[in-house]
Amino acid sequence: IGFSTIFIFYALLSTQIFSFDFDYFRELVPASSSVDEIGLFSTCVLAEFDKDGWTKEIIEKSEIDWDPIKKCDEKFMPYTILGENGTIWLNKNKEGVDGVNCWARSANDDAILNISALFPMIQVGKDPSLNSDFVHTSCQKVKNTSEVVEDFIHLQMWDAKDDGGPKRKATTKKPASSRRKSTKFPNPSNLEKEEEIDEKPSLFIFVFDSVANSQALRSLPKTISLLEHEFDAVNLRHVNKVGENSHPNGIAFLIGKLITELDKGIFGMGKEKADWDANHSCYRYFDDDPFILKEFTKKGYKSLMAEDWANGVFNYPNCWGFKNPPVTHYMRPFQIYYESDLEQSRKLMGEDQCFEYHTFLFNYLDKFIKAYKESPKISMIWASEVAHNYNDGLFHVDAQLFNYFKEHRELLDKSYVFLMGDHGIRWGKIRNTWIGDREINNPMMFVSVPKHLRERVNPILRENSNKLLTSFDIHASLVDILNEPHLEALAGPRGLRGVSFFRSLPPGERSCRTLPIPIQFCLCEWNKTKSEEKEVNEEIGRGAINVLNEKLKEYQIDNSCEKYTFHSTTDVKMIDRSDGLTEILFTANECQAQFKSIVRARRLESGRLNVTLAASDFTRWNSYGNMAACMNSRAPLRPLCCCR
Repeated sequence: IGFSTIFIFYALLSTQIFSFDFDYFRELVPASSSVDEIGLFSTCVLAEFDKDGWTKEIIEKSEIDWDPIKKCDEKFMPYTILGENGTIWLNKNKEGVDGVNCWARSANDDAILNISALFPMIQVGKDPSLNSDFVHTSCQKVKNTSEVVEDFIHLQMWDAKDDGGPKRKATTKKPASSRRKSTKFPNPSNLEKEEEIDEKPSLFIFVFDSVANSQALRSLPKTISLLEHEFDAVNLRHVNKVGENSHPNGIAFLIGKLITELDKGIFGMGKEKADWDANHSCYRYFDDDPFILKEFTKKGYKSLMAEDWANGVFNYPNCWGFKNPPVTHYMRPFQIYYESDLEQSRKLMGEDQCFEYHTFLFNYLDKFIKAYKESPKISMIWASEVAHNYNDGLFHVDAQLFNYFKEHRELLDKSYVFLMGDHGIRWGKIRNTWIGDREINNPMMFVSVPKHLRERVNPILRENSNKLLTSFDIHASLVDILNEPHLEALAGPRGLRGVSFFRSLPPGERSCRTLPIPIQFCLCEWNKTKSEEKEVNEEIGRGAINVLNEKLKEYQIDNSCEKYTFHSTTDVKMIDRSDGLTEILFTANECQAQFKSIVRARRLESGRLNVTLAASDFTRWNSYGNMAACMNSRAPLRPLCCCR
């Protein structure tokens, strides 16, 4: 949608054409011919934005030059060097190295919080081998042993065995449908050629937490251009998140399980039970579950999982995660040590030294790629820090990611590449814009398949890029790669919640009524009329607060969480063609908590306005952090709580 269209849209909202008679709320409204909720929800109109993701409002709120490592020490080097086979030595090229004493230890168990108790330090140069992917070094000045000058964690691929993998012949050519028109990148020959390819192409998943589709277009223009022109990647524009945060969305696309009940009462349907309840999705180990990276590992792939936060997708906020490493190379021990003294880690191995949280992930993946040149590989790196809390955090990463993909172009060109988010940004200045309201539910999803498959597969991907998709469809697509590495003979349902986007989607309705998407996250667009009547808005807001307090009682957390009292409404919109369905954003006095949801507001004969919850639940609209710490043992309920 261009600037002119946006202007016309908002102009129309203020005219009589879009006006609404709020006498609706002042009487008991009988069913009328204008109410058509079946027709309303059985169709799905999906919004389209400018191809670069920018609007005038976003431009005014963005700082594209923000870069936390702009002034870092590019010549930094540690006092120690990790050599081959786990050997650690003093770096003779480091200034002042003669005036320090250094020690080292390995750290390879993510269950050990007190690493020093299990892995004692040995003096650098005294032991030839440190058998771990992670080697921690610490250096103190000889004349002042209390002054720590190095606290560093080296990375390696310990005990890597590049077993190789079978090959096959394939004929490749430039796809006829290719959109490669740029002169910035060299074009491959149009001629068909036979070449040797991997029997099992590798798969690289890059997850950037809290990055929406249109956000990626404006924040990663160089990277997206490279993917689309060099790798013929397809932008799946309408992926819909299925849960509030990373945990439910991650479990959906990595294991294929629904962990929150779906209330479809708004569609005249019943409740759809979750596959796992809150305890099952958190307070047990995931070792026996079909985690997709583990399933690939069973089939002979070398595997890597790296997150930049110890409390990642399977551990937040205090879930058990995995008892044993689920992949060949598991980075969580690194994060546990780095975060054990975060202040010192950031001081000596942080932005001043040109290290960002995601830098370690890319360095680890780089070593993985080089260690397993011949073996089939699957990796997932999940970068949370760079964009989770920062609207402008991704801009400076564009050049880094572009260069990384260019460096590994030959490998990535014959592999599957998923560049994706888990949901959009959930707080900040963009959140309250028109485009930000949609972005929160619409994670980034770019897919590139091995070049020998593009002529056959990309037309299907492009067809599906216009359709409503979910996190479960991502999971089904990964299962297709697992079972048919070259996407051959894809047939038959498999009892999954999603449908692979490598297949033509089944005919029929694809909407939030038919897909496992909570209504409060739905990307489908409905005509709404903004209410400007302050008294009515306040009355609906007070009713919504009462419903929220009843929810706290229903969840049996009202003794731990404050009872909310009404402060104000920020936005009230009536959904056209519905029987009182209202989208409301309101603020409570307690914790200044903001919530958004869809309620149904009807005026009873008694004159009282009856407000009921039409969505599955309330969505927290602003950051809550430690204000919800009392709910750490019941993670899904944290957004609803303001602790007493």
